[in-house]
Amino acid sequence: MSQLTAEELDSQKCASEGLTSVLTSITMKFNFLFITTVILLSYCFTWLAIRALWKNNIFSNSTRLILIACLLNSVVHQTTMLESRMRQTYRSFVFASEPCNLLYRSSDCVFELHSYYLTGYFSTYSVCSLAFDRLVSHYKSKFYHTHQYFIAVSLLVLQLLLTLVSFYIAYYGVHLAGYVPVCIHYPRLAVHYSTVNTVRTVVMVCCLVVTGFIYYLSVKSEKQIQKSSYSPGKRYTAYENVTTSQSVCILIVLKLFCNMLSSIGINLLLLMGEVVSEGTFVLVALFLPGVTYANLCLPLVIYFKTKLIIRNRKFRIAVMTSMYGDAGEHIDRLKKSWE
Repeated sequence: MSQLTAEELDSQKCASEGLTSVLTSITMKFNFLFITTVILLSYCFTWLAIRALWKNNIFSNSTRLILIACLLNSVVHQTTMLESRMRQTYRSFVFASEPCNLLYRSSDCVFELHSYYLTGYFSTYSVCSLAFDRLVSHYKSKFYHTHQYFIAVSLLVLQLLLTLVSFYIAYYGVHLAGYVPVCIHYPRLAVHYSTVNTVRTVVMVCCLVVTGFIYYLSVKSEKQIQKSSYSPGKRYTAYENVTTSQSVCILIVLKLFCNMLSSIGINLLLLMGEVVSEGTFVLVALFLPGVTYANLCLPLVIYFKTKLIIRNRKFRIAVMTSMYGDAGEHIDRLKKSWE
């Protein structure tokens, strides 16, 4: 799609025949039902995940605070997506035969633009907070455990700053000219939109590498502690570092996959330019809301990982008590086996 001036975009009030066909199609209505289902599921599991973090927390307090902030942010993002899609679907029924009333003027979508993209960027950069949280936990363990809330708040502030900088680069000063099929559609004159998407993907890859390395070190450290230390506190801390790092790795992998699905897909469509019609671009783009999918994956991982770890803990305790009696006797047996 070629770059047009603001005046040319403002003159295109009516949807083209192809775009009208797409916006009123059965495929678009199926897309609405599919995305709505994803969002409603994310609401349910977000509630379950917050309850798990509050009542059966398996993470450090720092990690838990970051995850709760991400879950609350996801609710705002999903609600913005749902509201925009409901309005678009309503218009597709009411104005199906009036192409000049199908589209939204970009300047009328300021609230959705800010809400959708700010929460989307905040969700993406949560991987930075989680990665640095694991980094500090491993290399500055004593400081980490005595200043967890300070670390979490500091990382969330950094996450917010990255969000604001990305939004500033992508949209500050961009003229909200022309008309868009959905209010969450990026402004047509936002020339740095794809660049910011690429940077977000690179940042996520770097954070995945860092977290994967920390996970490897945590596993290695736990094995050494299990062999050399009899302190329940040290063993427990090492085990918690491994499980937390593993969970964060899973979260980042899923977020990266969802983000790449969206950013790479959109960037490819932008690069193809005139080869892709406006209707096809809109249809494909609405099937690729990566952050929306990631906002479902986040509570799913938290909830089911919590259930799994609690079950494993109960199983280990049952095995230890049934095989060796009390803890003191078990430690004596371990000492003899390690001599």
